[in-house]
Amino acid sequence: MYKTVAFLLVFATQKYVFAQLWAKGVVHFTINKKDYDLHSQDIILSTLAQIEQEICVKFFNSPFNYNATTADKILFITNEKKKKSCDPEAFDFNGSVVDMTVGYKCVNQADIARIVVDMLRASIGTSLDPESEKLAKKYQPRAATPAPPNLLTAADRNYINAHYAAECARLTQRGLDPSYRRGLDMTDMAAPEQLSADNARYYQDKVWPLGIVMYGIADDVRDTPDHKTLERAMSQLELASSCLIFTEIEGARNLLWFGREGEDVPHFGFVKGNQSLKLSSFTHGAPGHAAHALSLLLRALGAPAASNRPDRDNYVTINWKFVEKGKEHLLETLPEASWLRQFPYDFKSATHAPANYMCGAACRLGEQTVVPLQDKLWYRTLTMGRTTELSDIDQAILDALYLRECQKRTVSPTIADASPVEAFEEDNAALVEAGEESQNDAVTVDEAIDNSDADQDNQTTDNTQPEETTISTDT
Repeated sequence: MYKTVAFLLVFATQKYVFAQLWAKGVVHFTINKKDYDLHSQDIILSTLAQIEQEICVKFFNSPFNYNATTADKILFITNEKKKKSCDPEAFDFNGSVVDMTVGYKCVNQADIARIVVDMLRASIGTSLDPESEKLAKKYQPRAATPAPPNLLTAADRNYINAHYAAECARLTQRGLDPSYRRGLDMTDMAAPEQLSADNARYYQDKVWPLGIVMYGIADDVRDTPDHKTLERAMSQLELASSCLIFTEIEGARNLLWFGREGEDVPHFGFVKGNQSLKLSSFTHGAPGHAAHALSLLLRALGAPAASNRPDRDNYVTINWKFVEKGKEHLLETLPEASWLRQFPYDFKSATHAPANYMCGAACRLGEQTVVPLQDKLWYRTLTMGRTTELSDIDQAILDALYLRECQKRTVSPTIADASPVEAFEEDNAALVEAGEESQNDAVTVDEAIDNSDADQDNQTTDNTQPEETTISTDT
């Protein structure tokens, strides 16, 4: 009877906790920099790095704009309530963000390791009882002492590794449709401009409206060599695609802003709001990475990198131990919905990561983060990521992604306003033909840019259609 009551009490206190293993054994995390100073952040990062050496689970320091979903969560290390102690807490895995609180008196390796273990146990399904007096006593802050050789006990290590073995193996799992490993020529691909329904849903909010990319340049970096490098990369993309347009503009709401400070890497695809990017980091990558600026522009356009394809592990191996901390997410595979199956794997792509991509000091000794499989005479190792031009497959992918947006600049408003998913499911050839028959209703690129700040009050509210309709970029 007593055991039954005790079980019900624990269940009642933990009923809102939903256990779910971290996908592929990877915990994407970010630290709330408003709650912890630099020293505290360093302690948290070093502790996670040491825990990573003891168990198969990996901790990837991800940016705030990480695309977290309920299937691909992010751990948010925070102390919103400014707590000093590290009382036991219940971890909620229902949403896309899992909060983990580290009290200010608990910013030491022993306490952080214990909290992380409890979080991992909760993801497996072993939840803690916050009401337990014994547990509350266990969670009293400890004095900072020299860290032992191992932060985790043998029991904790074995328990976590046993439950996460299958998920950890998925990080480098091979076998996604191996038929695509054969070398294909562009002529082998049927209707490469067509996207599947899954592709359309995935990319519909990642392409830039009307294929127009707005950007701005800070005065203190204008006309510098880095600015010239950026302009050359933009010109290459405009020449390779009859659709894409890069236009420098001031006062736009959604643009890429290049200056002396900012993020090193842009968001994948279009996002609302301005992105501040560090121009020097944007144009200079790993030694020998000639396509660095070009690859980052393609990333900003929403074009998937060849080395991030879901079937990537059939062609290359990632040495995660050499990847620079905080940059691991740049080498993760994209969701399967992003996979453009009609295109073969392309080592010659401008988007492909070089062998020393995001490699720390270890690469000075000749180590590699991206290692091609079946690389005869190191040809792929020495050439991937070192191109200065788009490959044929790069151009075909851009055309496939932006076909619909480019048509919106020339086709009638009725076709342009169709659902992106419905549009991609239709025959693109028929859409092009319909566009050719509707040239009288077309708008020019300049008109589309001028209409980007159009006032919503100018839109009609009755059921009649206006005689003249323009298409706004809403950017």
